Amino acid sequence: MNSVGVISGSRFEETTGSRLANVGVAGCKKLLDDILNDGGGVVFIDEAYQLSSASTPGGGAVLDFLLAEVENLTGKVVFILAGYQRQMESFFAHNPGFPSRFPREFKFADYTDDELLRILKAKMYAKYNGSMNCEDGLGGLYTSIVARRIGYGRGGDGFGNARAVENTLSRIGDRQADRLRRERLQGATPDDFLFTKEDLIGPEPSGALSNCDAWTKLQGMIGLGSVRTAIQSLVDTLTENYRRELCREPIVQYSLNRVFLGNPGTGKTTIAKLLGAILCHLGLLSKGEGKPCRFCCHSWAGRYANSLQSLSRTRPTLLARISGSRNSKPRAFSRRRLVRFS
Repeated sequence: MNSVGVISGSRFEETTGSRLANVGVAGCKKLLDDILNDGGGVVFIDEAYQLSSASTPGGGAVLDFLLAEVENLTGKVVFILAGYQRQMESFFAHNPGFPSRFPREFKFADYTDDELLRILKAKMYAKYNGSMNCEDGLGGLYTSIVARRIGYGRGGDGFGNARAVENTLSRIGDRQADRLRRERLQGATPDDFLFTKEDLIGPEPSGALSNCDAWTKLQGMIGLGSVRTAIQSLVDTLTENYRRELCREPIVQYSLNRVFLGNPGTGKTTIAKLLGAILCHLGLLSKGEGKPCRFCCHSWAGRYANSLQSLSRTRPTLLARISGSRNSKPRAFSRRRLVRFS
């Protein structure tokens, strides 16, 4: 914008809605004064909807201040608001003065599988200075499976796009480090700059529970034969999907949601925690964590909105519905970034 003469200065300041709310109007004014002293520039406010959140009491005053400054500083400072589409739409709906001051919006859609694969290869090249090789090649079957698995989260509220690729590459590196350690203990001299099939897509699920502490603990519990059978059935499905992926066939779709029924003291909560740990071990929770969330059916309706916010922050999680409405249905949220320019 500075190079084409839209604004006279080239300073760029990145902040967040919660940070502006914490520093208040005085801090926000100082930020703008510093930019003006440098001749102008751009203010990028990520997660701008935090300014209207109930958890940021100072946000309202900052919003009122910004509404005036957006008009007063036209041609000197450009304001860019960014955030998730659903929250930003709600944010603008509750602030009628903003749409007229921010008339242009850019929507950033989730990356496709092909784009995720290109990002994976680029990050792998950058992280290892182009020295890392992959079994079956950088653009081969195994890296394609990695990208496709990342893409399964597309459209969900917790989908991280390029960040998800970064996290996946980190897990691949962890698997490789563990394999290299085992092979060296056995006297082998493995290649440090090679990702094998197991490094990239993990071991075959049929043997994955053999070193799972949660599964071992479940085996030692009294009764619960049907629970163990159900988990084994899930592993069988994963094994079939593993085979299908290697054959480039569509995988079997399944749901991880479960209903636990039983009297008090029968182990519902304990099993929910163990199941969450097992799902993490099998790689079915992308964040690698199991967090049981407890809800009481008599207060579910009254706290529905807050419950959804809690789940969206911890998603994906294991939710064991011990009791509640039979008509409750899960909701799917679109994960897209929305950016508006003043």
